[in-house]
Amino acid sequence: MPVLGLTGNLATGKSTVLKLLKSKGAKTFEVDEQIHSYYRDKNSYVYKKTRAVFPECLIGSSISRKKIGSIVFSNRDKLKQLEKIVHPVVIKDLLEWVKKGKADTSGMVKMDVPLLFEKRLTRHFNKIILVVVKKEVLIQRIIKKYGITKSEVSNRLALCRPIREKIKGSDFIVNNNLNFKRLEKEVDLLWKRIKQN
Repeated sequence: MPVLGLTGNLATGKSTVLKLLKSKGAKTFEVDEQIHSYYRDKNSYVYKKTRAVFPECLIGSSISRKKIGSIVFSNRDKLKQLEKIVHPVVIKDLLEWVKKGKADTSGMVKMDVPLLFEKRLTRHFNKIILVVVKKEVLIQRIIKKYGITKSEVSNRLALCRPIREKIKGSDFIVNNNLNFKRLEKEVDLLWKRIKQN
């Protein structure tokens, strides 16, 4: 069965696209949600290691995603430290899920993989779907969603591979510049194109 990787920059609407595809019958895996589950599980390796390396990210005994974000997105060295903790675990879980998906014959599998290009994971997927948003729209969405400054947005976006490179490496492009109704139409069109391939 084909396994499709869904990716895009921060706040482009990947999770919404994934939910819309799921409503059409696709099986889905969301990397960000998987990482958040590690943070919630006090027995997980990721929780224990993150707590040890970044004690300032704690609120009580819980890892604050907002605090960890403010720590690592302003310091590349700290970001690399966090990636060394999280990425090997989530990539292992992701690839196991891909393997199961390829062996399943009951339908298409879609996975939301934020760093699909950056971590060179494209080879594990049959097709790549990229969600794109115009830069000026994206900046405003990130500011609104995360409550951060424009310079902090620039820092986060600078960590991503240039969008033009991602477009070249993708099979399907979903534009999410407008509203939810327009996005639904884009996903309907995407679904038809996927089924034709």
